[in-house]
Amino acid sequence: MNNTNITKNNFLKVISTFAKDNLKTIIISLLIIFLIFLIYQGYSYYEKNKLNKLSISYFENKDIEDELTQISELNSISKENGFYSLLSKLELINKHIEKNEFDKSIELYNEILSLKNLDSNYIAVIAIKGAYQLVDLAIKYNNNEYINVINKFISLIDDNLDNYQGNKNELLYLTSILSLNDDSSYKNNSELLTLYENIISNDNISSSIKERVKKIHEFYIFI
Repeated sequence: MNNTNITKNNFLKVISTFAKDNLKTIIISLLIIFLIFLIYQGYSYYEKNKLNKLSISYFENKDIEDELTQISELNSISKENGFYSLLSKLELINKHIEKNEFDKSIELYNEILSLKNLDSNYIAVIAIKGAYQLVDLAIKYNNNEYINVINKFISLIDDNLDNYQGNKNELLYLTSILSLNDDSSYKNNSELLTLYENIISNDNISSSIKERVKKIHEFYIFI
């Protein structure tokens, strides 16, 4: 028992001596930990509060009747980080297209698609949306100026995402048609015809896409 008590007392003395000799260091360490905890809690609250404010601003923006004010608010939200910034940029893209400000829309698309850590599904959906819009503009204005941009957007659609392969193939088909020197050359373009056959024979591509492609094919075949 005596040996046990002696050992226990020695241990307590060591602890006591250590605490006295290092009291200042211990206190400073505890203060640092406490400050880190406070900073983290403050930052978390700030980010949550900021997200709530962005959410309110984004949805309130839809009720603003003055377009200049609305665009100004969307620009402000778009400069932040996060989901509502992304939504605001997509809203701005549509507004620029309505005003025929196509280069501004492309610039915003490039900003979104170059975001780090953006999920491949989001990239695919946004790239598809942008590519279809530019194809529509090319057809509407008979302008092939944006073919390189369309091809860039198409290249961003991940081949491993089966849900979007139909869209990707349709866009490749449409872009190839836009690149033709004249309509009559369609019939003699082996790559385009092969692309058409691949779309029609692919069981993973939806019937609606196949039907659209088939109508375009028949139009060019019977010119």
